[in-house]
Amino acid sequence: MGTSASSTGPNNRSPLLPPWAEQGDPVEVGVGEGGDAQQEPDGDNGKEPSQEIDNGTVQEQIPGPVPNIPSPNRLTGARRAFGDYAKSDGDRANLRGSLKKYSRSSGGGSGTSRRLASGITAGSGLLGIMQGDSVRVNDKTLSLSDLNGLSTDQAIDRISEHLTPENGDADSVRLALDFALAEVLPEEDTFDESMFTDEVVQEAISCYLTDLIFQDVVNGMGKAWFHAEHPSKHHRMEEELRDLIKVITQSKVEKVTRGNGGDISQDNITRIQIDAISQTVDEWESFND
Repeated sequence: MGTSASSTGPNNRSPLLPPWAEQGDPVEVGVGEGGDAQQEPDGDNGKEPSQEIDNGTVQEQIPGPVPNIPSPNRLTGARRAFGDYAKSDGDRANLRGSLKKYSRSSGGGSGTSRRLASGITAGSGLLGIMQGDSVRVNDKTLSLSDLNGLSTDQAIDRISEHLTPENGDADSVRLALDFALAEVLPEEDTFDESMFTDEVVQEAISCYLTDLIFQDVVNGMGKAWFHAEHPSKHHRMEEELRDLIKVITQSKVEKVTRGNGGDISQDNITRIQIDAISQTVDEWESFND
């Protein structure tokens, strides 16, 4: 699975909160046939009315102030520690120390959640599709029934393409969607919508948030990745970083969902994502330097 590790990352003048994190095209979940929204919660089909989410409404649900103008060289300590990790034989103390410094210099859990608002918006759409709802983005609608007859890989591509935002987070969100769906769906020749059980849905959300956070760290560390000169070492670093993030993120998702994927709904998916991201990044603060 690819990453954006070739990026030089943000510079000292880059805002902690990019402009596209506060605005973007809405994702509408629960639209009816032909793209019409369900207007009546107790209509003949018994479905709930459609729900709309965008980056602005995500930001409104994140506690804490909007990050201020970043201080100069804010990422220097985190990148130095990550560079030491890259140059070492896999000293995880340097990896954990770099994550601690990264959390402190990038707004902590709340700041990371705000920065990943585009991903959280797309995650609400991902849940809708996995739970059988029709999801509309940019006047295009997609549901599981549209994927019948496709291969699993083709179905993943259709879902990812549909939910990827048209902004600066496009690459990271697309990669996270691809990663999550590839992790949880079996390698079958033909896609089967019954694959999305409650357990699979919860695991997919965990994997999705893991990779969103992973991509954020990869981008933030920038040139520090280049200290790993051999491709095999670079790959090992990516796996170690993602695994460390996943262990924490998975436990946070289980905590906020009480371990029941069936309890995840459009009413709480935005809050679940915000809480899991925030708690994951805040836990890095407890790492030893």
